[in-house]
Amino acid sequence: MVHQPTMEDVKFILNKYSKFDGVASLSISLGPEYGPYEINLYADSGNYLLMLNQYLDNGEHAVRTLSNTSAGTSPVEILGDYYPANFITRDIDIVISCFQEFLNSGDVSSLSE
Repeated sequence: MVHQPTMEDVKFILNKYSKFDGVASLSISLGPEYGPYEINLYADSGNYLLMLNQYLDNGEHAVRTLSNTSAGTSPVEILGDYYPANFITRDIDIVISCFQEFLNSGDVSSLSE
């Protein structure tokens, strides 16, 4: 766990996941009443699943995922669970870009490839 990571810290950790499987998270320590509060990466065999967790203004919880429209919807296994291929990217640079935007602004404008 790294408290108040720099972008260099985040890039170092995420680049590890280009070689290994696992989970990495970046969260806002004092999360907002509504809006995004955490981004998660699930990495498995070069496949990357991003999930942006957020509180909605009505008190509900939502999860935004990548929209990789060219990948189709065939199931892809990530750490023992199956997800539609259009939720997955194999491009670690997209993952790093999303984490960087979350670190800088607390949100990710678009999760699309």
